[in-house]
Amino acid sequence: MYNFVDTVSKQSSTELPSEALCINGVYIENEIDGYRTLSVEGRELLESEVGNIQIGNQDGRRYRQKRDEVRTIQINYQMLSNSPEDFREKFNKLCALINNEESKLIFLDEPDKYYIGTKESIGDVDSGRLNVKGSFTFTCSDPYKYKITEKTANNEGGKVITLQNDGTKPVPINVKATMKSDNGYLGLTLDDRFYQIGHPEEVDGKKYEVNVTLFDDHMWKDRGWLLNQGVTPPVTPERLQNGVISYTKESANEGYIQCTNYKTGNSWHGAAMTKIVPADENGKYPVNWRSCWRFDFNTDGATDKGSQIGHNSVTFSDGDDNIIVSVVFEDNNVNSERSDMAIYIGQKRVWDTKNTTKFYVTAREGGPCVVVEKIGAKVSVRFSYAGISKTFQVEDKSAELRKVTWYGATYKGYVAIRNNLLRALQVVKYNVERYEDIPNYFASGDGVYLDGMFNKLYINDVINMDTVDIGSQPLLLPPGEHTLGIVTSTFSEMPEVEVTYRERWI
Repeated sequence: MYNFVDTVSKQSSTELPSEALCINGVYIENEIDGYRTLSVEGRELLESEVGNIQIGNQDGRRYRQKRDEVRTIQINYQMLSNSPEDFREKFNKLCALINNEESKLIFLDEPDKYYIGTKESIGDVDSGRLNVKGSFTFTCSDPYKYKITEKTANNEGGKVITLQNDGTKPVPINVKATMKSDNGYLGLTLDDRFYQIGHPEEVDGKKYEVNVTLFDDHMWKDRGWLLNQGVTPPVTPERLQNGVISYTKESANEGYIQCTNYKTGNSWHGAAMTKIVPADENGKYPVNWRSCWRFDFNTDGATDKGSQIGHNSVTFSDGDDNIIVSVVFEDNNVNSERSDMAIYIGQKRVWDTKNTTKFYVTAREGGPCVVVEKIGAKVSVRFSYAGISKTFQVEDKSAELRKVTWYGATYKGYVAIRNNLLRALQVVKYNVERYEDIPNYFASGDGVYLDGMFNKLYINDVINMDTVDIGSQPLLLPPGEHTLGIVTSTFSEMPEVEVTYRERWI
């Protein structure tokens, strides 16, 4: 970017010729006494080279393109000297002033514009004369003249920027973008040209589902279960929850809870332990889930096995205490050692098998377990010890699991079964939504700079052309009003975009 200085800091415009030349910020007249610009040639309209192509035997030719020629500017001057030594000193100084490459050339009659030229030649002057006239020329490889000041436009958070080019030639634009969020792609469109940076197909991240264990409690110590506040299966009209429980530890991670005092009642009565099911990491409760548990239900070690009775059940219910599914094991035969298994969906017993001996079980760590799984409206119950597997339909497939209740009970005043306990229970939630954040090409705060004049891209001040789409074109702003479009990844916030450009004329 070019910097310009006050070009008339030493003389007023009335003291300088109308076409006085300011080169790299200084007027020659201000630097060399006796020097004066007489005239300038080559600032007028350029000739153009027109490209044509012959098509077969057609008359004439077909137009292909027009190219502006290199510009040559000639400065005609006069220089007065007091002596040959004074002349030589002034001439040497003149040569030094004009000898730089790609100099900024400003003429007094058009002080808001400049050319870019390199000294090509300096004509000979008559030797021995103190009052000489001569000329020198600049070659302007870039033949256009440019506005000294740049124009600036911003998107102000929007997707478009309106640009006005008051020059007569298309002009390359510079684009500076500062990311306000992660972003994988930046696209710029200007009329029929586009410039693409990054990856249009890039996503912010991906969603996926996993199974998450909400809890896995081994019951050798208090795990936050609530005493006598649960939901029990409707095996009889009355099912009192009034018993007392105790915890027993057998090893580092194994033990059980059991009812140590069943209290009294006219039907089933004992202790209920209820776990309030926690929500997942997204605050959602299980709709599709699996639970497995291990328990002991047997008369081992008792002398009065045939007369002992007991109830051991696990019930899964929703937030309104409606039963989703309940699995029951019972010995309610006071004359012989017989056991039953039953399954409830809602308030209805949907399956049972009675008067067997195969439901007396001891399920220490690694032993048999019961598994209940709900997926949509389908509920499956499997009991590994007896090889049972059953499937049922629930009425409310969207019911959320909110409570799990274990109930250990005895009946009226009969002898309670010797071993009636819960060892471990877990709940796994299916379809837990998770999101994996994928690192994007641009991070928040990253800066992108497109140098339109030299068609170079910088990312965070480092040149980086690897991510530019192969079809990208330099962005040229034609004369008149036009719109720059800004496109980013759909998930990103619109970046701050600033466009700068310098108008130019033929």
